[in-house]
Amino acid sequence: MNTKMSKLALAIGALVMAGGAMAQTTATTNDAEANATVIAPITITNGVTLEFGRVVAGAGTVTIAAADGARANSVPALSPGALQQGLVRAATFNVTGDGASTYAITLPAADVTLSDGAGVPNTMTVNAFTVAAGTTGSVTGVIGTLAAGAGVLNVGATLNVAAGQAPGAYTGTYSVTVAYN
Repeated sequence: MNTKMSKLALAIGALVMAGGAMAQTTATTNDAEANATVIAPITITNGVTLEFGRVVAGAGTVTIAAADGARANSVPALSPGALQQGLVRAATFNVTGDGASTYAITLPAADVTLSDGAGVPNTMTVNAFTVAAGTTGSVTGVIGTLAAGAGVLNVGATLNVAAGQAPGAYTGTYSVTVAYN
C-alpha cells in the first residue's frame, strides 16, 4: 500500500507542479485601449448650373472650360457678348466634409442627353466632363482636398450640336460623385 500511496502522491505532485507551470506561461491585462475618430460625412450640393448659352445649329461642339467658364465653339459663332451668347458658365458644386481628408471625384463617363421636352423630343449630348479648382490628376481618380472642411468644384463639359439641330431650350441632368479616399 505504501507504494500505491507513493505513486498517488507523486502523481498529485506532478499535477500540482504542471498546473503551477501553466499558470506562469499566461498573463492578462485589463487596460488595453481601443480608439476611434468619427468624421463628418462628405456631402456635395449643386451650386450653379452648367450653361452652354445660345448656340446656332451646325455640326460641331461648344466647350465650357471648368477652370474659368470660358466658352470655345466650333459651331457657327454668335457675336461675343451676353445678349448674343446668353448665360455661359461652368457648373459649381459645394463639397463639405472632414478638413483633414482627401476625396475622389467621379464625373460622368458616358454621354449625357439633353432634350427639348417636345412631344417627340429632340436631343443633344454632353460629354468630356472636366473638373478644376482644388483638384489634381485626371478625371478618373481625381483627388480633391477640403480646406477647413469645405470646397468648391468647377465642372465643364462639351455640348455636341447637330447640323440640323432643332431650335428649343434643351435640358438634362448628370451626376457628380465624391467619396473619401
